[in-house]
Amino acid sequence: MKQVASDLGAAHRQWGWYLALGILMIVVGIYAIYAEGLATLASVLALGFVLLIAGIGQIVAAFMARGAGHVILLLLVGFLDIIVGFALLQHPTSGALFITLLLAALFLFGGIFRFVSALWLQFPNYGWVAVSGVISFILGALLWAQWPVSAFWFIGFAVGLNFIFAGIAWSSLGLKLKAL
Repeated sequence: MKQVASDLGAAHRQWGWYLALGILMIVVGIYAIYAEGLATLASVLALGFVLLIAGIGQIVAAFMARGAGHVILLLLVGFLDIIVGFALLQHPTSGALFITLLLAALFLFGGIFRFVSALWLQFPNYGWVAVSGVISFILGALLWAQWPVSAFWFIGFAVGLNFIFAGIAWSSLGLKLKAL
C-alpha cells in the first residue's frame, strides 16, 4: 500500500507534465485533422519505417535462435516485414490506398460479425455491441464507396482523432493528479 501512495505522490508532483502532454496531443490531433493528407502520408511512412526495423529485428532474432525449429518462420516474417516496409516507404500513396481498402473491408466484415454475434449471443448490453457493429459497417461502406479518394484523408483523420482522444485522457489524468 505504501508503494501505491508513493507512486501517486510522485505522479502528483508531475501533474503538469501529464497536462502538457495532453494539450500537445490535442493540438497535434487538430493539426492532423486539418492537414489530413499530410498526416496520412506521415502515418504510412512511419508504418513503413516501423515494419523495416521490425523485419531487421526478426532476421537478427532468427540468426540468434540457433537450433530452434522456428528459424525459417522468423526469417520469412522478417523478410516480409522488410519488403512491405520498403514498399510503403517507396510508394506511400499506393500504401495509403491499400491500407484504406483493407480498413474498409475490416470495418464492413467486422461490423457484420459484431452485429450478428450480438444478436445471436444476446449477452448483457448486447444492443450497444449491435449498434457499434452497424456503425462500423456504415463506416466501412462509406470508405469503400469513396475509395480511392478516402485513402488520402481517412488515415490522417483517424490518427488525428486518436491523438485528440488520447490528449483528452492525458489532460484529464493531469488534472486529476493535481487535485490529489
